[in-house]
Amino acid sequence: MGVAYFVRGTGESWAVIRLTGRDREDIVAEGLSREAAEGLCFSRLEELPRGAVVAGKLTLDGEIAHRRHPRQLRLKL
Repeated sequence: MGVAYFVRGTGESWAVIRLTGRDREDIVAEGLSREAAEGLCFSRLEELPRGAVVAGKLTLDGEIAHRRHPRQLRLKL
């Protein structure tokens, strides 16, 4: 399963790349026009499951400071 897609190229030759790991790239299609590569990339992005977590947890305990509850202020007149 791909985790991200992007378009890479210059001039008249563009490719759609799939990132499948920390540093692994797979070429989905190459030799495309820029418009065709962008269209294919967008369609592949739409196929990705929504809200999927690839590496398990999003954050580890202690990585983010505990969030405080917002306080509501009162005005006394």
